[in-house]
Amino acid sequence: MSASHLSVPVSPSQTFERFVDAETAAAFLGITRRTLLQKARVGRIPGHPLDPAAKKREWRFKLSELDRLLSSEVNSRLQPPEPANGRI
Repeated sequence: MSASHLSVPVSPSQTFERFVDAETAAAFLGITRRTLLQKARVGRIPGHPLDPAAKKREWRFKLSELDRLLSSEVNSRLQPPEPANGRI
């Protein structure tokens, strides 16, 4: 029996998110592929190298992790200042 015929039972509550390539992840973030890979290499963007030991790594990304990153980062310089007394 070949590997393509093997099936893994998955319960209805258990779903798996597919990984996407660098081009898809970069388009999702609205940046270039090159910028995405640079940031993934230094750990600023969550990424998963297929072979961490390889000299030239091929990366995969989860869109949910990238979405969480975007949702959690707030550039405080772009936010309006808080009033001194806490009221608007």
